[in-house]
Amino acid sequence: MNPAPVPSTSVGFVEDYAAAVERFAVSVGWSDLRNPVSACPGWSVRDLVVHLGNVHAWAATIVETGQRAFETNDEPHANRPRAVSEWYFAKAEDLYQVLRQTPADKPCWNFVVGTGVAEFWQRRQLHETTIHQVDLDVASGRSTEVSAHVAADGIDEVLTVMLPRMAKRGYPSVLTVPLQLVASDTGDSWAVLPDPGGSPGVVRELSPAEGREDRVVAPADVLYRALWHRRFDERRLRIAGDEPRVRAFLGSPLTP
Repeated sequence: MNPAPVPSTSVGFVEDYAAAVERFAVSVGWSDLRNPVSACPGWSVRDLVVHLGNVHAWAATIVETGQRAFETNDEPHANRPRAVSEWYFAKAEDLYQVLRQTPADKPCWNFVVGTGVAEFWQRRQLHETTIHQVDLDVASGRSTEVSAHVAADGIDEVLTVMLPRMAKRGYPSVLTVPLQLVASDTGDSWAVLPDPGGSPGVVRELSPAEGREDRVVAPADVLYRALWHRRFDERRLRIAGDEPRVRAFLGSPLTP
């Protein structure tokens, strides 16, 4: 079985993860923990922070041992924003130390294909933290800037990792003709190809190919949010071809 793909990229996963963690921890300290999180129905900001902290702890065990692990269910002992922020940062810092001390090519279990390498978790935890930063800021009435290089890599992760995972779990995307996604600010381009088995094929294009019937063009940050079904500026998303068909794909269960 082949490992889940982790492409050559300009993203320094571990250091970008560390920066994302610091930003998230600071934001938690200035948030109302009771606010609802619209992207995660039924969750408060506190629930979101507890979820992310436990995901970091779970990932740390997996990377350290290389084996599948039980998810953790820890909670902070206080409900003050600063105390919850400190609890979160301790979990995230522990994972950071594990990631920086573990070779990226170390054999390591992952939830997509089972057999893979530790770099999968470097990448996954960067994007887990980044997308939940978006959730936290929306809940707190703040805006989030996601760097173009991180967003472009996040698009690639959705298309090459999350789509196959969702199809395997019985949630195929709605795709009947090839669709091209273009990040206008980075020049990255992907062709998503329909597959009768329900798991689309994805081709990373060196340059946007002409002739695709359906196409979506937007800055990487906008595409990233759209694929994760997070709030984005619709005015910056340009659709060519059959718009209802494109919207059907974007509205599919693309991520967990």
